[in-house]
Amino acid sequence: MYAFAQETVTIPKERLEELERKEAELEKLKAATKAQPTIQNPTAKKQDEAVPQKTVSIVAPAPSETPSLASLTPLQKDTVVSATDLAAHYRANAALADERYRKRTFKVQGEIVGFEKPALVRNYNILLKTAEPQTRIICDFYPPENFKAVYTINAGAVLVGTLPDTRVPIAKIGDNVVIEGRCKGLSGGGVKLTNCELKVAK
Repeated sequence: MYAFAQETVTIPKERLEELERKEAELEKLKAATKAQPTIQNPTAKKQDEAVPQKTVSIVAPAPSETPSLASLTPLQKDTVVSATDLAAHYRANAALADERYRKRTFKVQGEIVGFEKPALVRNYNILLKTAEPQTRIICDFYPPENFKAVYTINAGAVLVGTLPDTRVPIAKIGDNVVIEGRCKGLSGGGVKLTNCELKVAK
């Protein structure tokens, strides 16, 4: 038989105590970790929480009120009527509006929103913007005789006239204009003015 010698490792007492102390601390840490509840990521928690929304009240500007027909002064040739007011008066009460405007010559002011060319005539209809698209202001405009021809360019956005040696812009969509004409009342889907002259174009 062979006898095997058993190796004996001698550990200093201080080292042994240190190892035992560290092992005890490790056990305490394990026990403390088990006892502690799971801590959620604070960032994730913030994302999960419903963030209260601030309600912003947007107050729309009050539309300018159209003066009533009864409050208006007598209509004169130099009276300038807003295209919006003229359309509103006819929408509210066409009969009363006719009493004030029909067969009267006066000026109407508004923004050009389009041009229409009736067939077989030289005239052009200048359309003015209103608050109600169903009631247009239609100004039957007869171009000056010195123009050889009158037509629209830029996809109908600009009305021009041709002289013997040049082309002259007359008006364009977006212009704020004053037009003088004689009111015919409701006609052709709007309030129509005839014999119109373009007084001011901006």
